[in-house]
Amino acid sequence: MKILHLRHNQIDRIKWDATIAQSLCDLPYAYSWYLDVVCPMWEALATEDYAYVMPLPLKKKWGISYLIHPIWVQQLGVFSAQGVTTEIFEAFRCRIPYLVYDFNINYLNKGCLSNCSLVKTNLIVPYSKDMTTIRKGYNSNTKRNILKAQKVGLRIGEAGVEEFVSLWKSENTTMRWDLHSTIQPLVEAAFLQCTVHNAQSTILSLGEKCTIIDEAVCSGLFVPCLFGVYKDDKLIAALFGMQTRERFIYLIPVSNQAGKEHSAMFLLVDYILENICCQQGLVFDCEGSMIEGVARFYRGFGAEEQFYASISRCRPQWLVKILTKFR
Repeated sequence: MKILHLRHNQIDRIKWDATIAQSLCDLPYAYSWYLDVVCPMWEALATEDYAYVMPLPLKKKWGISYLIHPIWVQQLGVFSAQGVTTEIFEAFRCRIPYLVYDFNINYLNKGCLSNCSLVKTNLIVPYSKDMTTIRKGYNSNTKRNILKAQKVGLRIGEAGVEEFVSLWKSENTTMRWDLHSTIQPLVEAAFLQCTVHNAQSTILSLGEKCTIIDEAVCSGLFVPCLFGVYKDDKLIAALFGMQTRERFIYLIPVSNQAGKEHSAMFLLVDYILENICCQQGLVFDCEGSMIEGVARFYRGFGAEEQFYASISRCRPQWLVKILTKFR
């Protein structure tokens, strides 16, 4: 298997996105448009036919090139419509051309967990077509908070990009500057790309011939979602999520003090499980968390563990500490 190292301007984006669209791992983080926002200098490893691809989240500082896991991304690694064996993964890992790297790989690279630096936990609520069954998995605290939110008359609706971003920034003033600078471009890029994909699907459905790449573009749809929770027509909590073939990803939530007091996010997660996951046959992907308090919230909905890992190579150690401290 010949694996190529592709610089940013050498990547064939049509072939790349076709592979991501058809990948057995249906996560959105490795789409070219997504990486362009969160890691503008990203590079890649790929086989000649793009059957297997691996994003390289490149950063440069003081003339030093290194790979570091990007913001707004949970899992990267090797993507393919075929299975990724330990041998294939290790072949890609050995081709990483940088001395310093530290980033997460995806859950379908799990055959490689024994050789990874750190195993991490994601939480998911498994699909069930019966909402009654899902709610049986709620703990007493979750049930109590949903009832509390219902009693105060909260309303769930579609939020606008500007009001979502404004709420997030006002509630996260101490967060890193790069989170603030990329949140709106990421949300806008997701909605733009969804529009483009839908247009391509419509055009291709009218034609007589469809290539494998065309079919991948059509079938690999993702649907960005912006939900808002309102009290007296004021936005008190919101969520930017993304729907893929098999899952709904709870990507960027935010809640102000009123939202926390009225348990708005409990109500919103219950709403998504009932009206999206149950109806469309999707797993609810909590997108975390290794933080115990956040994990407790997800487990209250009956979430189960799904493991992924990080890989790293750090030479020399003193340089790694400096680069990661000021990334």
